[in-house]
Amino acid sequence: MEVTLSEKDILKQKTEYTGVHPQKFALWLAMASMTMFFAALTSALLVKKGDFRAWENFRLPNVFLFSTITVVGVSATIHAALICYRKTKFAAFRWLMFASFVLAVLFLVLQLIGWLNLQAMGMTLTGTISASFIYLITAAHGAHIAGGLVVMLIFLVFAVKERNDPLYELRDIINPKRQLNLEMLASYWHFVDIVWVYLYIFFVMNYQ
Repeated sequence: MEVTLSEKDILKQKTEYTGVHPQKFALWLAMASMTMFFAALTSALLVKKGDFRAWENFRLPNVFLFSTITVVGVSATIHAALICYRKTKFAAFRWLMFASFVLAVLFLVLQLIGWLNLQAMGMTLTGTISASFIYLITAAHGAHIAGGLVVMLIFLVFAVKERNDPLYELRDIINPKRQLNLEMLASYWHFVDIVWVYLYIFFVMNYQ
């Protein structure tokens, strides 16, 4: 049965785009749940810190400051990559994505060094409650970073593989699907980076 023009108009009105892509909305929900997760962990830390008999204070290793600077760098480079893509500067976009990936890997390496420094201080995973919280929270955050790294690597591989795509890159035209995915990837990394900055400040304030 042929659909009349008026029926098409009604269908269009019912499915009119609201301005928020469903995938972006799902990402926002995921980030909201992750926010609640880390809020619960830090709240539990404050509760345990109130037990002065079990809590042992110590100074946070300086390497965590360097990892914080590194993760801020990831946000800067991936945001620059998004801007370059929107301006169809595809070569610069790929190099900035590569730089983002390297910085993200470096962040995880620095976190691991931070763990080794804690162990050298005698603060092992099961040694004290105060040290256990740092291991737990940084491991949870590191898992989110690792997940983002996998997606970033896949994105980077396809960006390099399709660098001679005649439909888009050779004609200086933006691939709308890739732009959407890149915007979501950048939003995710901004989120996990902000979470770490919050966690680092929280650690500094509670470990002295």
